[in-house]
Amino acid sequence: MALDGFAKVIKYLLFLFNLIFFLSGATLFGLGITLNVQNAGYATLLPSVPFMNVANLCIAVGAIVIFVAFLGCCGAVQEHTHLLLVFFISLLLIFILEIVAGSLGFVYRQKIDQYIRKDLKAGLHNYNHEPGLQKAWDSLQKELDCCGIDGPGDWKNATGFDEGPFPDSCCKVVATDCAISGDEARQQGCLEGLRRLLEDNVYYVGAISIAVGIFEILGMAFAMYLYVQLNKERKA
Repeated sequence: MALDGFAKVIKYLLFLFNLIFFLSGATLFGLGITLNVQNAGYATLLPSVPFMNVANLCIAVGAIVIFVAFLGCCGAVQEHTHLLLVFFISLLLIFILEIVAGSLGFVYRQKIDQYIRKDLKAGLHNYNHEPGLQKAWDSLQKELDCCGIDGPGDWKNATGFDEGPFPDSCCKVVATDCAISGDEARQQGCLEGLRRLLEDNVYYVGAISIAVGIFEILGMAFAMYLYVQLNKERKA
């Protein structure tokens, strides 16, 4: 069927949009994998922090976006009204889910310190009882150059921790039994650094999500216009 001049322009714009949309989905997918690798150990420390699910959410949304972009490309090239309609509905659902996720993220962000402190405090008391948790704490203190929640004194009050005044990973120069031998500990607590790290991750995801959201609105407009024009041509 023959489309008029403007409809043809929209058709090619929709195809171009979906190529960009595909790349944005791939970027979101890649960001999710990167965050998952970087924060894998922290998930053990912070089981109740909603932001730790951001990486998995990015992977899931990125995969869906890639699939939806493929549908959009096929619908535009083949001028297939059913694919265009599925593409439009899929974009609308993704857009709504992003708004809901963004709203929940903003609400939880206000309580992030509360979640982190609660989980870190529980981790202090279970340090000697869970190898995975011990490894996560040691990695956190080395990577963020910190010790305890607010400082090394937290380890003195940790129930069941009796290996020294603090773990070896707290030492300014980390070595076996450095804490017992009297080496100095880092004075900076881990709470602040961990909070900044999580917030930075959310900002990265938020920036990409806003960009994807703009493309989604354009894609929905292009798809619906092309869908209407194709139906008109069929009825003519």
